[in-house]
Amino acid sequence: MIRTLIALIPSDRRGKVGIYAMLTLVSVVVRAAGTVLLIPLVAALFSDVPRDALPWLGWLTAATVIGWIVDTATSRLGFDLGFALLDHTQHDVADRLPGIRMDWLGGDGGANTANARQAIAATGPELVGMVVNLLTPLIGAILLPAAIALALLLISVPLGLAALAGVVILLGAFWASGRLSRKADAVADETNRAFTERIIEFARTQQALRAARRVEPARSMVGDALAAQHGASMRLLLMQVPGQLLFSLASQLALLILAGMATFLTVRGTLGVPEAIAMIVVAARYLEPFTSLSELAPAIESTRATLGRIRAVLDAPVMATGTAALSTNTAPRIEFSGVTFGYGTTPVLKDVSFVLEPGGTTAIVGPSGSGKSTILSLIAGLHQPSSGRVLIDGVDTAQMDAETRRATTSVVFQHPYLFDGTIRDNILVGDPGADAEQLAAAARLARVDELTGRLPDGDGAKVGEAGTALSGGERQRVSIARALVKPAPVLLVDEATSALDTENEAAVVDALTADERSRTRVIVAHRLASIRHADRVLFLDGGQIVEDGSIDELLAAHGRFDEFWNQQREAADWQITH
Repeated sequence: MIRTLIALIPSDRRGKVGIYAMLTLVSVVVRAAGTVLLIPLVAALFSDVPRDALPWLGWLTAATVIGWIVDTATSRLGFDLGFALLDHTQHDVADRLPGIRMDWLGGDGGANTANARQAIAATGPELVGMVVNLLTPLIGAILLPAAIALALLLISVPLGLAALAGVVILLGAFWASGRLSRKADAVADETNRAFTERIIEFARTQQALRAARRVEPARSMVGDALAAQHGASMRLLLMQVPGQLLFSLASQLALLILAGMATFLTVRGTLGVPEAIAMIVVAARYLEPFTSLSELAPAIESTRATLGRIRAVLDAPVMATGTAALSTNTAPRIEFSGVTFGYGTTPVLKDVSFVLEPGGTTAIVGPSGSGKSTILSLIAGLHQPSSGRVLIDGVDTAQMDAETRRATTSVVFQHPYLFDGTIRDNILVGDPGADAEQLAAAARLARVDELTGRLPDGDGAKVGEAGTALSGGERQRVSIARALVKPAPVLLVDEATSALDTENEAAVVDALTADERSRTRVIVAHRLASIRHADRVLFLDGGQIVEDGSIDELLAAHGRFDEFWNQQREAADWQITH
């Protein structure tokens, strides 16, 4: 944990880590000296010349003052390192996320996405206080008893050895109890994550659940997740109790060893009674850090988990990038050359090759799961092929710099996500530098102007979280305006009309075809109305292109596309009769 924490501190502050460690060590030595000085002080007070205690009192006072000064300096430096850790970590995580490979984010059953979300949400006070409120007490709790034991060796070797034995016993018990707790925490974290995801899902799907009369949590997957969480919590408690009992037993054993040795030496006459009395205070001071260590255990495990999540995000695999850029911003030529790709061990595309000419509109059609959306993801640079190459104007997307890759494509997703802001804000996400004329043109093409014209606040109207204040068709129009305002030479459309009514579907298709910007367009669709303006159709099945040509050519071939076309036409003619 300490190594991870230090690794997260920015390099320009690493030099201060050494100073911090030195100050912490000095603080431990001074506090240990102050504790052991009680023995000669008490012995002098009970001697024939009590005045002899004054020099020892002076040394004790000096140790106390020096300790206070060092602790103050350590705290200030700790806060400085804590704020540096906060700033550096939050910026690093935010900078890292856009480059992380999508297969990692979606992998491990959603755990990686949850880790990324929790890493971003790590609170400021938690990170800032990690050094001062946790690391400093932790180091002190581990080193101070050992320092006291070493100092006791100067007074009595048997007492020092007994104290060192107690340190070994207590640290061993702490390690064992921590290991038990971590095993239970791992299970609890997984069930807590699953429960949180199910609660969010339960809240978002209330419409469907109520329609199906499945609104009782106990009868849904929320109930299963809650039961799993309850079981994990019980196991966590059952595994924590033995650890706490073990540590408590070790503390009593360490006290017994130290007290027994002091008593034995006093009975034998090798340790004076005043020194033995002072040892009571020393023993209490010796055990106090271990009590603090026990109290810090939950915070230590929580911090270990937080640092682990942050480290996992920072160590996550990133998309390959290079320094290549496109020479122009006009509609490019897109080429797939022997592209194979899969999600995990599941193959999706198998040795796919095709060329899309500049400025053309290509429709990709095929059954669900055939790899249509995957092709768009590869063009957009959201994924990279397992083998083969994706070329845009002859430039391999894997060799593009990140900025070029993001600027090249504009995407309309099947399920658009709108940010909690105004309609204007959401459109400008596509191009924050767009002027009023460009904004109005994109809104007009996507027919967002019809929407804003009937709203009191116009394009300043709030869309709500995830766009919930708008209908599905209205959200899609805003999403299209966002894509159109972006000056990208490639426009990718993924099932943009699959869930829309006829009116909104017509508006979306018109918006995509009326855009006069020089672009190469690739459209994934099931519905014929969305592809009627396509220059070319690729029919995909089983991860391979089985038909390629214009709409008329494929219809004349009476193949898979012709079958698909006829099914669509027959479905369009269906009517409900009385």
